[in-house]
Amino acid sequence: MTDEKKTTTLEDTVEQAEQLEAEALAEEDAGIYTHVLKTPLTYEGITYKKLTFNWNSLSGRDSVAIERDLLRRGITTVMAEFTPEYLTAMAARACTYRSEEDFRTVKAETLYALPMRDFRQICGAARRFLMRSESKPETEADGSGNNA
Repeated sequence: MTDEKKTTTLEDTVEQAEQLEAEALAEEDAGIYTHVLKTPLTYEGITYKKLTFNWNSLSGRDSVAIERDLLRRGITTVMAEFTPEYLTAMAARACTYRSEEDFRTVKAETLYALPMRDFRQICGAARRFLMRSESKPETEADGSGNNA
């Protein structure tokens, strides 16, 4: 029996990214994602059983604000869809859960407290949304007509 380790090459990484992009494009475009937690999470006195994310509610301003916040923390975003901190901040902003006073209660720290499986599934949904939005050819019917 050998303990041979396989080295990941740049080509392997590119191939994996292309495969993820193909899978994202094949899925139905879901601007809203609901995640049912396997085990309810209680964080800062609030118990969450499911979280809904409205990716379509996010704007360019949200994207810039997330990147600026990450830069202030010393985190550089090269490709947002492969930066877990970006995906987490994006999910926190897109989460529709509100307090009785209509304040956002889900923050990045809330998502970091989730079990890894739930956390990774939510980040995966955010990643797929970004990959679809960046790769799907738009048509005039989709709202990308000639703006000239």
